[in-house]
Amino acid sequence: MSNYIIGDIQGCYREFIDLLDLIGFDTKNDKLWLTGDMINRGPDSLAVINFLMKHQDSVIAVLGNHELHFLAIANKIRLPSKNDSIEQILSSPNCDEIIRWLRTLPLIYYSHDFNIAMVHAGIYPKWNLNEALAYGDKMHKLIESNNWVHVLSNMYGNDPANQEDIKSDEDNYRFILNVFTRMRYCSQEGELDLIINSPPGTQPAHLVPWYELSGINKASYRLFFGHWASLGIHTYKNVTCMDSGCVWGRSLTGFCIETSQFYSVPESKI
Repeated sequence: MSNYIIGDIQGCYREFIDLLDLIGFDTKNDKLWLTGDMINRGPDSLAVINFLMKHQDSVIAVLGNHELHFLAIANKIRLPSKNDSIEQILSSPNCDEIIRWLRTLPLIYYSHDFNIAMVHAGIYPKWNLNEALAYGDKMHKLIESNNWVHVLSNMYGNDPANQEDIKSDEDNYRFILNVFTRMRYCSQEGELDLIINSPPGTQPAHLVPWYELSGINKASYRLFFGHWASLGIHTYKNVTCMDSGCVWGRSLTGFCIETSQFYSVPESKI
C-alpha cells in the first residue's frame, strides 16, 4: 500500500489519469491525498469528480477555494464568472450527490500514522496544529450542517485580515475559510494579504509567505498544501507546496509518502 499526495488537479482529467498511470495507482490498496481545487478552470471537472467519488474509499481530500466557490454557485449565492468551467457539473444528473460529497470533505486533514497534515492554502501563523484542527473541525461541522448555505453566503471578501479584528460569527467564518483556502502572504504581524499571488521575491516588502512566519516550520510534523501555482513545487523546512500549475500549462505532481519520491506529468496537448 502506498500513499500519494497530489496537488491541484483543477479539472485536468487527462493529466490526472496520466499521473495515476505513472505511479501505478492501485484503487484497492493505495490512497490518494488531494490538496483541494480538484475542479474548475480546467476542461474536465465532471470527469475528475466522478472518478474521485467512484473511488472515494481510496481518496483523502480537503476542500479548496474552487470547491467552495462551486458550492456557492450551485446554491445561487454567486454567479459563475467567465473563468469558471463547472457547467458540466451543474447540469449533471448527479449534481446533488456531488454537492453532498463535497460537503463531507474537511478543510484540514491530519494523519497520526504519518505525522503529516494537509490543507489547501495554509495554516495561520498564529495557530498551532491543535488550534488549526479545532478551527477546521468547527467549519467542517458548519458546512455539513443545515446552516451551510448561510455560512458560505458570507465567505466572500478579504476582511477581517487579522484574527483580532473578528467582530461576528460571519467574520469568523470568512477568516477561517480564507486562511485554509486562499492565504499566501501575511505581514510580520500576521495580517492576511489575499490580493498578491505572485511568487516569493516579487511581493511588496512588508509581506512574507505565510509558511516563513509559521511555528509550523519549528514543529515536529510535516505539512503539505496546494493553491499557489506561481510558487510551484517548493519545500521550506517541513512545509511543501504541491501545486505545479497544471491548469496553467505546466504539470501535475504527486508525492509518495513512503518513498519521498516526486512524480510529475506535463500538461496534455491532446
